[in-house]
Amino acid sequence: MAVIRKEQEREELHRAIRRNAPQDETLNETIETVFRHIEESAKGSQSESSFTGLFDGYDVNSNKLGAAVVKRNEKLVKLRSSVAEMNLGEVKDHIIDAFGDAYEYLMTMYASNAGKSGGEFFTPADVSELLTRLGTVGKTEIDKVYDPACGSDSLLLKAEKVLGRDAIRNGFFGQEINMR
Repeated sequence: MAVIRKEQEREELHRAIRRNAPQDETLNETIETVFRHIEESAKGSQSESSFTGLFDGYDVNSNKLGAAVVKRNEKLVKLRSSVAEMNLGEVKDHIIDAFGDAYEYLMTMYASNAGKSGGEFFTPADVSELLTRLGTVGKTEIDKVYDPACGSDSLLLKAEKVLGRDAIRNGFFGQEINMR
């Protein structure tokens, strides 16, 4: 049984899914299964609460990906290949935050396309950076960062980017009242 599980784990690695994706007619189901297995792997461990519901926001069966399963899977193949081709280097060597930058970009696009209903409280990245720089003039280290209206986390992200993670001694704190 342990040998079968190890083989299954190897087949659920990103590189194996990517390798098999173009021929996998049920790629959407494969990805759902992998997401479920990742969440289940943490059951009974200290990190269980961190993994529970981790992939709830990912709908690989959404009609937004395509009306038919074939079209959805084509987009999923393209997406997985694009992510795999990203040269992210070694995490320890990073001075850029590729995923954070991508998140900010997508939030900007969402806010600009959604109009008032979606982006009414979004702070653009350049404004957040300016506010962060103004609030930290002459400082190389601060105790903590607090954002009283952190809907997009833009100010919190910029504080880390401007000062660096090690320069913020006691963490990041934010709250949001908008329940939408």
